[in-house]
Amino acid sequence: MRVVLVVPGGVDQPGSDRVIPFIHDLIQRLAVENTVTIIAIGHNPEPGEWTLYDCDVINVSIGNHSRSDVLRAVREAVRIAGRGGRACRPDVVHGLWAGVTGLAAAAIGRRYRVPSVVTLCGGELAAIPEIGYGGGLTGGGKLLARTALRLPTATTAATEWMRAHAAATGAPIDELIPLGADRARFLPAAAPATGAHIVQVASLNAVKDQYLALNAFAIVLAARPDATLTLAGVDTMHGKHSSLAEALGIANAVRFVGFVQPDDLCELYQSAAVHLNTSWHDAGPLAVVEAALCGVCTVGTRVGHVSDFASLPEPAAVAVDHNAQAVAAGVLRLLNDSTARAAIAERAHAWASLHNADATAAAFETLYRRLAARSSRASAAANGESPRRNT
Repeated sequence: MRVVLVVPGGVDQPGSDRVIPFIHDLIQRLAVENTVTIIAIGHNPEPGEWTLYDCDVINVSIGNHSRSDVLRAVREAVRIAGRGGRACRPDVVHGLWAGVTGLAAAAIGRRYRVPSVVTLCGGELAAIPEIGYGGGLTGGGKLLARTALRLPTATTAATEWMRAHAAATGAPIDELIPLGADRARFLPAAAPATGAHIVQVASLNAVKDQYLALNAFAIVLAARPDATLTLAGVDTMHGKHSSLAEALGIANAVRFVGFVQPDDLCELYQSAAVHLNTSWHDAGPLAVVEAALCGVCTVGTRVGHVSDFASLPEPAAVAVDHNAQAVAAGVLRLLNDSTARAAIAERAHAWASLHNADATAAAFETLYRRLAARSSRASAAANGESPRRNT
């Protein structure tokens, strides 16, 4: 098939810190048997073209994200998708995130009468005034997300939690396709880690809420003086978290290691007794799945995979309320009960192994082919009319 992926970025070469691993994993796998073209809207400030895993990447600049910028970027994406004439047009187009990229994917689908898929990947519908986060905080953001989810042939999300979150805003999701991690990269250690090392892998920003992680860890450290915490991720808040660690008197037990290359993350996860997720909002945090593949269970707030795992008949994570006392209690429970920790980690590993990056690509490819076949039948029956949403 000829597949067009529309993404907001994350498509630098491997080794860059401007990589979104699940996007790389998806491109790499889809490209084995399909012709994949990537349109990146806003990856770089200026237009440009390069290749990634032998696939063409075309960057479209987005400017200041004004209404005119959005419309221009969408029009440019539609033009690019049609380059080479009818013979080179896509069989299916897939937008990751229900924002400008999702809107562009839907527009490409309608323009060339091919199926379109949009995946709800983040805070497009969220509204968290405490930190000023989410597309749902503004009228324009709401309109953009809802339009991007209304126009495509099918919509997907990675977790049941995200599907429920979308439904609560009036945006039903058609398919649940988890975003898995690479089993060849993330492996369990020969033996589970001992001690009380806690790891959190996430960019240091407001929505991931490392302030909560540090306040909770201060409580943990008072009960377990042997505990240590490693925070791995790009610091977007200019040292504010390290300042908080100093103020809390826990700096000697906390490491800030910055961005860690995907190939080096496995060793970090394997060193941990517990993985921590303290997000205000998280559609499907890949770190939870990566940690699970490495044999490490997660304690976290009730979002994304943490919520889904904790809701299984036999829980595969510990989900807690969004406050320091609750997070600390969840962490201490597992640090002090190695038997429960091992059982939860084993269940998490089983789920993550089944829903790995290969399974993600296969599920999307199956969806693409099903939609393309349905579109072909509908077009033939309706004398070439564009496919209509079957929901």
